[in-house]
Amino acid sequence: MDPNPGARARDTIPRFDDNVRVLREAYRLLADDVRTGQFVVSAADWFLDNFHLITAEISDIRRNLPRTYYRELPALASRDHAHQARIYAIAVELIRHSDSRLDRLQLVQFLNSYQRVAPLTIGELWAWPSMLKLALIENLRRLADELLAARASRHAADRYVAHVEGAIDVTTLPDKVDDAFLVQLLHRVREYGLRLAAVRVAVDDRLVSRQTTAEEVIRGEHQRQGVAQASVSNAVTSLRLCATLDWPDYVEAVSLVERVLQRDPAGAYGRMDFLSRDQQRQAVETLAPRSGEGQGRVALKAIESAR
Repeated sequence: MDPNPGARARDTIPRFDDNVRVLREAYRLLADDVRTGQFVVSAADWFLDNFHLITAEISDIRRNLPRTYYRELPALASRDHAHQARIYAIAVELIRHSDSRLDRLQLVQFLNSYQRVAPLTIGELWAWPSMLKLALIENLRRLADELLAARASRHAADRYVAHVEGAIDVTTLPDKVDDAFLVQLLHRVREYGLRLAAVRVAVDDRLVSRQTTAEEVIRGEHQRQGVAQASVSNAVTSLRLCATLDWPDYVEAVSLVERVLQRDPAGAYGRMDFLSRDQQRQAVETLAPRSGEGQGRVALKAIESAR
């Protein structure tokens, strides 16, 4: 993920706003299902129970990630991530490969490993908490889309049952049905018994055409629901970690500039309090080019001048 030195990151806020819209709509629909006594999967329960945390972190992103700040971050040059803030792309990759499961040690090791190849700027390190939250919200939106799609399939199956119940001739199912639709039909067949015998025949015919069985489809759908529940749980737990982590301490733990300045031969820098150390790092930012390598060189020159 090489940065493009002359490029600025494009604005992610429109996508973020759309993610928030989808999450709020998912909450509205799923909460309505709970109120009306309809079935909700365990992933939806996790989502609903923790939506207050999600909304709190959405507000925190809006407060701590102004559009102007994001656009000043180093952008990527690669085709897949062109004009995307490098630090955001790194966060997205981490969330994707960890299934949203984060902890402090992992976060420290991850950035340390990345910076062996490409040092990050001080500004990128301070943006990292918001980038992680943005990526987690993005992943929650994907999971919410999946929850709503499965919900729509279950509701479509119920409408199909209401339409065909009592009909003399039920020969076919809709052309395009997914496993959530079929599993819901199987639940209704078990519930209604002989009244839906013709529907069971139609379901069995479809399963034969797909070279599978009712047991396999039910097992697969339950596995999918289990994976979704784990992913939502991971994302929520990681959002909570991001809300409570001591980020100033974390930034100093992964900052390459901090490591250089700690080598002050007089030891004065190491005896400073956090605010004073931060002022010194801001001075490095002011004097250095917009790159992690440039900031490292300025910090090193300052230490060499003090010898």
